[in-house]
Amino acid sequence: MAVETRYVVIRTDKSNKEQEVMTFTDKRAADEYDKMLDMADGMFELLQSNELQGELKLADEQCEALSIFLAKQREEVLIALQAKKKPVSKANKSKSSKAKSENQAQLDINDEVSTKKIQSESESDVHSDDIEDNLIDFVIEKDDAA
Repeated sequence: MAVETRYVVIRTDKSNKEQEVMTFTDKRAADEYDKMLDMADGMFELLQSNELQGELKLADEQCEALSIFLAKQREEVLIALQAKKKPVSKANKSKSSKAKSENQAQLDINDEVSTKKIQSESESDVHSDDIEDNLIDFVIEKDDAA
């Protein structure tokens, strides 16, 4: 005997009757669909409001279809309303990551050059210190000999 879990989205209509709208085997999909229907209900109420009804004059079927469409296109609607930023495309991400890696490579090269320069300067300082030590030693020897 097989056991199967089903998630049923149930909505109440205008006459407060419960209707089975859709059945899912995945809880997440059922929750997303229920959330989309909640948004569509909110959009429907907005489109049916007295202020907009005078300007738009849409039939109930048109309001319902438009509200469901807008709810399904939620991300695009939010971007259009500037409530959400447009996502960066993968091509732009790869270009920016490539530019970042090129910048990092240039920084690494600059670090290597700086390190070599510092090393050569420190070696020349050591070499000049050796010369000064020799001069000091030479001067001391010269003073001793006099």
